[in-house]
Amino acid sequence: FGSSVVPRPAGRLIPIRRRTQTGAEAMARSNLLSKLVAVAVVCLVAHGFLSSAGAFIQPQSSSAPAKAAIGAALAAAGMALPAQASYNWNGPLTGSEICNTKPIVWLIYPLCDPVFLVSPIYLFPITLIVFGSLVTVLNLLIPATQPDEDLR
Repeated sequence: FGSSVVPRPAGRLIPIRRRTQTGAEAMARSNLLSKLVAVAVVCLVAHGFLSSAGAFIQPQSSSAPAKAAIGAALAAAGMALPAQASYNWNGPLTGSEICNTKPIVWLIYPLCDPVFLVSPIYLFPITLIVFGSLVTVLNLLIPATQPDEDLR
């Protein structure tokens, strides 16, 4: 590193500058990087040996069978009920002829049966239209939201 003197055939000496190391080259040859890699390997090996296989398994308690029986009974009671037992909503087009014609009903399902409002396929466009119109109306009504004419 630095400069060295190389003799010329004619006997005169000419200084030649060698290429200096970049930061990446110096870091690749340093002891610090090799020490960090060694510490990381030791930590990974220690983590592998010290972590037990049953680390996330909770110990059994004496009331575990009773809790399991209660959970099974509630699950069985929930499965016995129909999925839409308390559903009695009617849309504005419920029962009309247009709700039975297939190509059109795919576009207006929420008007025939409001349960389709829960479906993201129908809910997202409706939500986009509602919020888009609200933002547009607010931008028109509140002068502070209008762009400054001097900045155009």
